[in-house]
Amino acid sequence: MRRVCFVFAVASVLVASALVAAALTSPAAALAAARERLEYDLQFEGVVDCGTFVDNFTDFFHVSETDEFGADGNLVRVLLHVEHHSNDVNSVTGFTIHEHGHFYVVEDLVAGTTTITGNSELANRKGTGVVVQDTGRIVLDANGDPIFFAGGRKHSNNVQGEQIYCDALS
Repeated sequence: MRRVCFVFAVASVLVASALVAAALTSPAAALAAARERLEYDLQFEGVVDCGTFVDNFTDFFHVSETDEFGADGNLVRVLLHVEHHSNDVNSVTGFTIHEHGHFYVVEDLVAGTTTITGNSELANRKGTGVVVQDTGRIVLDANGDPIFFAGGRKHSNNVQGEQIYCDALS
């Protein structure tokens, strides 16, 4: 699976960073600084089997993270501002599309939800227009299952799955 993993990869990174931040921050230190800011880059590579060809992709993320702590020093919320770029290449023709986006992620550790808002990915193809577009707002429960979605549906991996990448590269 590809970009289904994209959304959940971000959620997984959130959980991992939340656990690391909680482990590295003592309650006493957290009381002194109710917020901690981090900045980092991530890269994911993979393939999507499109039948007659393979979509070889690389996703790049630049993340600005803010961890918020409660009065008791426990991590209560993780805020991410993410810049996303991706290169998708048709393995047979070499045709390439470039995706880009900016979005926000809020993981509420108290409520057990993750909310992703913004334009997580957008790709245009000359002569066709928009071929990939995940924009809007999606709320995931603690298991990563969508409980709310509002946004574009025509070219959305959230709605149509990985086939949109195959169609964009065909």
